[in-house]
Amino acid sequence: MSGPATGLARDGLARDGLARDGLAEDGRRADRLAGDTRTSAAGRLLAFVHERSPLRVYLTYAVLWVLALSGALHLATPDAPAWRLDLSLAAEVATVWLMLLFGRIVDEQKDLEYDRVHNPGRPLPRGAVSVLELRIAMAAVVVLVLALNAWSHPAATVLLVVDLGYICLLVPLDRLSTRVRDGLFLNLLVSYPVQLMLSVQIWLFFLDETGTGPHWSAPALIAMVAGVFLHVEFARKTSRAPVPGAHLYSNVVGARGAAALTVGMALAAVLIDLVVLRPWEVSGPALPTAWLPLTALGFVWMGARRFRAAGTTVWPAALGMGFLAWFYLGLTVQSLAVGTIDIAW
Repeated sequence: MSGPATGLARDGLARDGLARDGLAEDGRRADRLAGDTRTSAAGRLLAFVHERSPLRVYLTYAVLWVLALSGALHLATPDAPAWRLDLSLAAEVATVWLMLLFGRIVDEQKDLEYDRVHNPGRPLPRGAVSVLELRIAMAAVVVLVLALNAWSHPAATVLLVVDLGYICLLVPLDRLSTRVRDGLFLNLLVSYPVQLMLSVQIWLFFLDETGTGPHWSAPALIAMVAGVFLHVEFARKTSRAPVPGAHLYSNVVGARGAAALTVGMALAAVLIDLVVLRPWEVSGPALPTAWLPLTALGFVWMGARRFRAAGTTVWPAALGMGFLAWFYLGLTVQSLAVGTIDIAW
């Protein structure tokens, strides 16, 4: 993302030798998945996806992201029709998942020289897949993305093409610019538009599907999603003690500074949710669900408590992902309970 939150940002602790346990086993599982198809490019690519972009993580992330933002947009936009749960929404989920997969494929190639030294067990450095095969997979992803969107969502398709091109542009930029490659905050600033454009694409999809016009709540909700992503990003790269050579935000702004950023992004996301969706205006049986996203702060509280505890050296990354998953799930449940839905499969 890297974790699931980003296909192009640095892999943080895992990439710097702080959390490499299980890497070899992941590779062996992927090699077993290829099995007798080891001589088949399709088999090697399937093994690559299983290892570097597992469905249980990336597809789940895509589902939660699309449902949470789409549902919130329906709640916050005046005169929006019922939220349609149909094949078109499923295609949007597939689109976001494909974009995340594209980022992982590009990331594998971008980091090849680094990984040959620091992560030789990854698929490309160990020879489990070739650069040519990965580029064929990239072309296939582009075709699928265009096939899913070009006929029905032209504006969103244009943005997707721009996003795909931007992802590819990051490869030479990372290689040519030492500042971008080694400057953690600058790298985040340069790479985050990949995620930002996906959120905007989900909004454009919403406009096409509902026929509504722009509303101030849309940029606010996109900023909310950014806060959720940045909470996870800062959480997984925060350590109590400096680690020379590691790509950690705590190496730049100190442990307290990185912890403050981690907590602050989560609080900002929840605050935007409260301001835009106004759960106190909900009454009746749906009332508890309106406050459900707020309960995701429990993961932040647990993360901060464990980070301060003696013997804990890093912010628990699992709790960062827990905040994201529970917050997005809460938004989805809130949207289903408070708003109106139309199931048309």
